Amino acid sequence: MYKLLIVEDEKWEREGLRDFLDWEGMGIEVVGCACNGMEGESIAKASRPQIIITDIRMPILDGILMSKSIRSFLPNTKIIMLTGYDDFEYAKQTFSFHAFAYLLKPVQKKEIEDVIVRALKELDDEKCKQNEKTTLEVQWHDYIQKNRKRLLIDYLSNKTKSKIIFTFQPLSKLRTIQRKVIVIISFCLDLVISNNKEDFQKIFLEVIQSFNHTHEGTMITASCGELPEEVVLCMDATTGRKNLKTILLQMIHKFEGITGIQSIAGIGETFDDIELAPHSYTQAREAISFRFLANCGEVIFYSSIADDVWKDKCLYSQLLENCDLLSGEIVQLVQKGDIVKCTRHVDELLEMLIENRSESKNLLNRFMMNLVNGLNMLFSTGSGNGVYVALWDPDKHGIDYTMLNSIRQTKKYLLGLLGRISINIKKSCHEDHIARRVLSIIEKRYPEKLDLKKIADEIHFSPYYIRYAWDGMPS
Repeated sequence: MYKLLIVEDEKWEREGLRDFLDWEGMGIEVVGCACNGMEGESIAKASRPQIIITDIRMPILDGILMSKSIRSFLPNTKIIMLTGYDDFEYAKQTFSFHAFAYLLKPVQKKEIEDVIVRALKELDDEKCKQNEKTTLEVQWHDYIQKNRKRLLIDYLSNKTKSKIIFTFQPLSKLRTIQRKVIVIISFCLDLVISNNKEDFQKIFLEVIQSFNHTHEGTMITASCGELPEEVVLCMDATTGRKNLKTILLQMIHKFEGITGIQSIAGIGETFDDIELAPHSYTQAREAISFRFLANCGEVIFYSSIADDVWKDKCLYSQLLENCDLLSGEIVQLVQKGDIVKCTRHVDELLEMLIENRSESKNLLNRFMMNLVNGLNMLFSTGSGNGVYVALWDPDKHGIDYTMLNSIRQTKKYLLGLLGRISINIKKSCHEDHIARRVLSIIEKRYPEKLDLKKIADEIHFSPYYIRYAWDGMPS
């Protein structure tokens, strides 16, 4: 129930208001009746009513001064002022504290009833909004507890609005520090340890935490990155670029000492306005993408990337695109068994590697990665390991492509690989055809008694080969 306070110096009017309406039936409890403003303020402090009906002119403390005082500790209470015609000029003062309503004496029952109904509706709406706000605050608190390591990246990648996320204290510092910068730390992980990437994120965040104690204020906040091999930092850049680089190198080397894993830091441009943080984040990611091109060591500043390096990156992107096209076409040709055209495409790849020797290792890695992924699709209905078996050269007892050190050796290896895979595919298709012919015979001649010898005679294959082909069929 809502609480009502009546403040009126005339006893008969005070008691009349108390008995005027069925307050209880309206969901209201009358918590007090005061004869002046001072008494009314005292009752209001004790009972904290949501609705106050008060006369304006009263002894000791009038209704206006009382209402102004009550507003300081009950800002949302609905104050209904009762006034006479000659009080109008005086009542104008109530505008300053936004009285809910003004009623002229003598008050009609219908008038006060309508005003109370409006006040109740407004109180209900406010209560509903407050409940929603409380629910959101609880949800936000839960979100912070579960995702505190991802709060920064959620903002930088536009998954959470700044006005909400910066209520979290560690991130609120982003608003107070003037010159800030976004840094992405990328771990140089290989395929062997790729399953432990989240562990490395945790370790690096612990390294950051330890540095925060020794370099107080430099690390504003940190977060897991969008990729599992990254962490993202927002750092105070007011101490200068040199100091920033020194701290980052110390963190990278400490992480390497713990894990044996090397890292690279990409740094965006500094910013003051927090709304520009996502822009600095994009620049940091762009800087990271230059790690194969720019000879910048372990820390790459976006602002340091020269125009000629940008041109090299455009060329490099084109080379990667060509690698993707070649690998895709070769997969299709292998599926068709066209080794002649495969050879031509391999020659194209080798020419590209010769012309771009500085990037040949990266290009070959990209080509092989796409090739293996594409070819594995062809084996998805078979044993599933055909490509990985074919990657190893049986004549060399397990030499794989990462050990190749010449163009000639690379060509021989690739042609051998594609040849072995093509044979596997043809063999698989042939065996599949035999098995399906056997099924067809069984279906047509069921329930005739059949044995393997009869079936072999009919399709003109050895019983042993039929058994081999049948065993190779997927279940």
